[in-house]
Amino acid sequence: MLGRALSNLAWLLAGKGVGAVLSLIYLGLAVRTLKSEGFGQFTLIFGTAQAIAAIVSFQTWQIVIRYGVHHTKNDDNGPLSRLAGFCIGLDIAGAGAGCLLAWGGVILLAPLLGWSQPLSHAALAFCFVMLLSVRSTAVGLLRLHDRYGLGALADAVTPVVRFFGAVTAVMLDPTVTGFLIAWAIADIVTAIVYWVCVIRVMPNYLNLSNMRQGWRAPLENPGIWRFTWLTNLNSIIGTGCNNLLVLLVGIYTGAADAGQYRLAYQLSQALARVSEMFSRAVLPELARAHAMNEFKSIQKLLQRSTGLAIAATVTIILIVSVAGQPVLKILAGAAYLNAFPLLVVLGISASFDLIGVSFEPALIATGYAGSALKVRLARTLVLFAAFAVLAPFWGAMGAAWSTMISSLLGLLLSGWAVWRAVGSQSRMSRFQTR
Repeated sequence: MLGRALSNLAWLLAGKGVGAVLSLIYLGLAVRTLKSEGFGQFTLIFGTAQAIAAIVSFQTWQIVIRYGVHHTKNDDNGPLSRLAGFCIGLDIAGAGAGCLLAWGGVILLAPLLGWSQPLSHAALAFCFVMLLSVRSTAVGLLRLHDRYGLGALADAVTPVVRFFGAVTAVMLDPTVTGFLIAWAIADIVTAIVYWVCVIRVMPNYLNLSNMRQGWRAPLENPGIWRFTWLTNLNSIIGTGCNNLLVLLVGIYTGAADAGQYRLAYQLSQALARVSEMFSRAVLPELARAHAMNEFKSIQKLLQRSTGLAIAATVTIILIVSVAGQPVLKILAGAAYLNAFPLLVVLGISASFDLIGVSFEPALIATGYAGSALKVRLARTLVLFAAFAVLAPFWGAMGAAWSTMISSLLGLLLSGWAVWRAVGSQSRMSRFQTR
């Protein structure tokens, strides 16, 4: 199990490795071209779009894996096609709701964040593109069938297009709108590539007559609606609130400070993406083991992956401490060296997330999505409570400390929840086999 998970992770890292290098370049181009105020506005618009996308997201890639693994095990193409149709319907419905939410959100945020009318229109158009470039179901189908190589290829499209888009923006339209257009085109092209990959390699799973009967998926997959709403709430509480925090920093301290915070956050998220990729790679293996009642395998995978994550965490903290300032100076210039303390604190926060990399996927795969949601809710409440207390004294640094406190709490609570969940199911399995 761990071998397959690491193999899947290798494919994800292959796609992200090129992206990580290119992302540093195009992020540096954006920072140096737009300057502190412009980059701050750009990041606030991007954060708004991400927050809205998280609010309306059903994380359908998780639904595909959680319920699709049973159909692939039984080689049932019909139910899997209907499940895909159900998930695509959720993606489209969420995108539509998100467009309405974006319209109201931009009207509300524009005066608070100092957006001009043209910039507000650009922000709204960017939100629409991000929301309508749906690909979550396609991601799930590729991962369900261990086609991580194709997924890596599709993922690599985003940084490549953003890189060329950023270069073009610098030459032709060095404004916030120019960079928004580059990022929007990257999202559209990535979505197209993902669906082309699915259609080419898995045509049997996209049978239109079966997909139109996606409404039957809840009948064939008991508990799917509960799981769907839980993953949606998890997305809102997790990704949505993290991006909301960036907006609060912008409202509270101004666009320039928000830009510094976002730059440090973006660099720390380069570390957090390793944990996110591993969680995506390990979820199918945990789901398969749970479907076969192999609870000892789940425990071994959790122990080994956590051990690897702890070793990686020590390395990450050392890298941030030693290379953080040089990277910031090369990337954004000496003016952004003030973001180094933010980077250190947010890097430690990302390290806590890395240690617990397999905990949330284990809860989701074993049917304890509700426990994962409770952990997310608890850490989010602490995040905003800490922000309310610390931000008046330390501004953006207060937001960084709040994030670190939240991550530490999430690690402790999720570890405890996994220990209880996997242990109880293992005991129940042994009792039933007697």
